Amino acid sequence: MQETAPCGPRPASNGMKSFEVKGKVWRYPGIGGWYCLYVPLPLSRRLRDIARSKKKTGVAFVRVKATVGKTSWNTTLFPTKDGPYLLAIKADVRHKEGIAEGDLVKIKCVFI
Repeated sequence: MQETAPCGPRPASNGMKSFEVKGKVWRYPGIGGWYCLYVPLPLSRRLRDIARSKKKTGVAFVRVKATVGKTSWNTTLFPTKDGPYLLAIKADVRHKEGIAEGDLVKIKCVFI
């Protein structure tokens, strides 16, 4: 995990405004076959704490603007019951950036 210089429109409650996620793209084994990236568990724990401090409910979704290569999109990190967040990569983003299952990618995320 690498925190980057302040550049997001809205800082998290701990001052973190952006972060990077690096990992291997995998395909969700369900209908629709979303392509995802796991957010490392230590970073997921920090994000979950930040999300819970901002919401009055127990749901810990995190809204971000994600950027890979030259392509950006708004998305939501989804919590899993096993702990790490999932970052879904939209089909048009994958096609524009030539991303396939098994590729190693680095995605910059800014809180929105």
